[in-house]
Amino acid sequence: MMGIENTFIDAYTIFRREMLVFKSNIRANTARALIFPLIILIFFGNLGSTSSNVPIAVVNLANNPQSLQFINTLESHSAVSIKAITNENSAMTMLGSGSVYVVLVIAPDFGSPSSSATSIYEYYSSSDITDAGSALSFIQLQASNFGAHIISRSSVQSLSLPSATSSAVKEVSLSGTKASYEEFLVAGVLAMIVVFGTMFGGGFSVITDRQLGTMKAFFITPVTKTSIILGKMFSGTLQAVLYVIVTLIIAFMLGSSVAMGIIGIVWIFLLSFVVALGFSALSIALAANLKKVELYAIIANVFTLPLWFLSGAFFPASSMPAWMRVINAVDPLTYAVNGIRSIMLNGTYPLSMIALQFSVLIGFAIVMFVICLKSFKNTI
Repeated sequence: MMGIENTFIDAYTIFRREMLVFKSNIRANTARALIFPLIILIFFGNLGSTSSNVPIAVVNLANNPQSLQFINTLESHSAVSIKAITNENSAMTMLGSGSVYVVLVIAPDFGSPSSSATSIYEYYSSSDITDAGSALSFIQLQASNFGAHIISRSSVQSLSLPSATSSAVKEVSLSGTKASYEEFLVAGVLAMIVVFGTMFGGGFSVITDRQLGTMKAFFITPVTKTSIILGKMFSGTLQAVLYVIVTLIIAFMLGSSVAMGIIGIVWIFLLSFVVALGFSALSIALAANLKKVELYAIIANVFTLPLWFLSGAFFPASSMPAWMRVINAVDPLTYAVNGIRSIMLNGTYPLSMIALQFSVLIGFAIVMFVICLKSFKNTI
């Protein structure tokens, strides 16, 4: 028991030392970790703010002159592209396969002046929320001209139902459907900030300590290798979370927001913390097998950049080829990006999503720590 206590005391000592080193060169460290992600956010954030030709499927249950005129109005604009006018089951199948982003169900009461019921139902894929939101804004405008209004619902619940207009479908908030591409991109940039922060934190410090001879000095003392790893892991994690705070502030200044409010910001920090732990361990494992900073930077990018691109940071997973979706499903960054994006755009973070995402990310952190420990002890 005393040995465990000493391990954590020594780890805290290493942690404080790492943070003092970080503080002594905080400007260069912050610029190095933030500059590339922020360039992406600033220069690419305005792309896709108004999506065009968003693929949709239409189910016309009204089949009257008003509904046909409404469909013709949609077709005459470039905001949406009607891929099919079909039945409910086929439309939901198309939505599930990703061939359309939105299913529009025109209810039988559409165009009826005496009816006060909802006339249009829209189903969307949560992975395509930005494009779905762009389509929704346009469709709402057109529907209002026909005296109709829209209820938007999540495709997740509706896919298993025989009828798209079933009252058993749970309505969901779409507070993020009018989000710009910049707000869609922020989640991916935050994930990238975490990865960059950890790569320039724990792993980078391992190599510099070896080059300066500081690592040998550690080994002269009673400090264990486990303490060194834990101290560097938590210092790299804290640095990454600090970068996330700065990035969020900049994103707010650029007009982004967190639909879930203060609670959502807390969840974003928790997700960032867990992701950072895993990638801090990965960075130390890589650094333990490398002796040059230049080689470490190359290898680290080879590991992390594909994970970042395939996480859905830049574009929805539904637009990826089938083989990329397989990688996306096992990519730990996918779960962080999806969680942050749901918090920022949807304004919700369901318990089922919390359980899945934190299980995957904590599991990833544990596996990386075991690999890091073994690699560090065998090579240094």
